Amino acid sequence: MISIRPARADDAVALNRIYNQPSVRRFTCALPFTSLARTQAVLADETATHARLVACGADGQVLGEASLRREANPRRAYAATLGIMVDETAQRQGIGSALLAALLDLADHWLNLHKIELTVFANNEAAIALYKRFGFVTEAVLRHEAMQEGVLRDALAMGRLRQGLPRDASLAPPRPPQAPRVPFSLRAPHADDLPGLAALCSLPGICFGTTGRPFMTPQDVAHLAAPESRAHAILALSGEVVAGLAVLTPGRGRHLHAGTVESLLVHDAYQGQGIGRALLSAVLELADCWLGLSRVALAVLADQDHAIRLYESFGFEVEGRFAADIFRGGAYADSLAMARLR
Repeated sequence: MISIRPARADDAVALNRIYNQPSVRRFTCALPFTSLARTQAVLADETATHARLVACGADGQVLGEASLRREANPRRAYAATLGIMVDETAQRQGIGSALLAALLDLADHWLNLHKIELTVFANNEAAIALYKRFGFVTEAVLRHEAMQEGVLRDALAMGRLRQGLPRDASLAPPRPPQAPRVPFSLRAPHADDLPGLAALCSLPGICFGTTGRPFMTPQDVAHLAAPESRAHAILALSGEVVAGLAVLTPGRGRHLHAGTVESLLVHDAYQGQGIGRALLSAVLELADCWLGLSRVALAVLADQDHAIRLYESFGFEVEGRFAADIFRGGAYADSLAMARLR
């Protein structure tokens, strides 16, 4: 008899034991020798997930865990990322199905989530079959996504989408008059750049073509200039104007070989002046020559043809299409998953 309940702080020892099982670790992105303190910190972080459930056997022993992490970006708050693991001694006993059914009921009937996303190693056939039974479909094949037993393995990005979501077909806002073509320079952001950065991120064309939102404040972008930030941000300055931004975030743990271009923005009035190409070139030089990254990934809205051509000119290839990846114009727009391997 399997029972499902919320995770508790006193589950830390049982969950830490499961995290450290070789067969569980193989198909997650956990590292060997996960400490109990780290597991306790995960359970104590109430902001990290919107739901964390455990499955227990008849004797009350914890046999599995599953969680939903709601997206922090307000324009993606309808989506959540799913994670699941089952004790290696209790696999193929319906525990994964029970956890998944409970989480999806919560997502559909209580949390009003429209999309559930997950990433699974491409060689985890049992898990992929389970997800497919619950309506997940493969959206992208992520090449060399993570290290597994000394080898860089592919992973599948899978999604389960609520039917009937309206699809956005709105037109991009008109561009403002083009600014005079003047030299621009690249440098790291400073604290006094934050008002200009916030203004850049709030422009109509930027919001339409990215995951940004209107009315950004300097506090919203303060992390880009924070000394403790893991993100590598590069500004393009044209005179006193913040005319562009690129952000590269390197991976952690079993993703140390990879990085993500989180942002590549060019001011609405400074399009066509080579700023985007210069920023992308600088980001990839950082990835290749200084960080030693072999995979650089990004997502781009599927209707941003100019940006897609730019990425392709630098060797990025399409790995798949994320359905309803962003809320825009009162509806939902798709994105392309792209990556460049070395």
